[in-house]
Amino acid sequence: MSGLDECIYVEIEKQLIGAIGNVQTVNKTSQAGFVESEMDKLLTISDSYGAKADIYCTFEFAATMVPSEGWVSNEMKNEKWNNGYIANYKGHRVIVLPQSFEDETNTTKVLNPAYAWLIPSGATKPVKIAFEGGTIVDEYVNYDRSREIQVYKKVGVRAIFTNDICVYENTSLTRT
Repeated sequence: MSGLDECIYVEIEKQLIGAIGNVQTVNKTSQAGFVESEMDKLLTISDSYGAKADIYCTFEFAATMVPSEGWVSNEMKNEKWNNGYIANYKGHRVIVLPQSFEDETNTTKVLNPAYAWLIPSGATKPVKIAFEGGTIVDEYVNYDRSREIQVYKKVGVRAIFTNDICVYENTSLTRT
């Protein structure tokens, strides 16, 4: 069943990345690294809709988010040292999405670390998930007497972006 959850997470990411083409040009940026002024510009857009935006990203992306003119305080340095990233970027929560690998070789990450999603707290959720019917579980006994279990669940996933959602792409971060 946990594998089923992972499949849904992968579908969510596919939809989020696929929907970037529908995002207004001013609501997205693609940079080779973290550029503080670009993140601030996107946060200004997202915040203008009434609620502070939360930044959803992987640990790898969050670790790159440091001020361009050096550290403001020792507290920031300590937070980065203790967490590996700054958990609060200029008053905006940084929410780190759990990362894993596609297989045991640890070469290809499940989530693409290049993307950060800026979503106002309390806003309409950008991802819609629909389940149809119950979960079907089948168990088979193979010729060698081993058992195989197959699980099937019909699910649909769709990402719908509104004008208050922004996307930051750090092209220096890759999935592999």
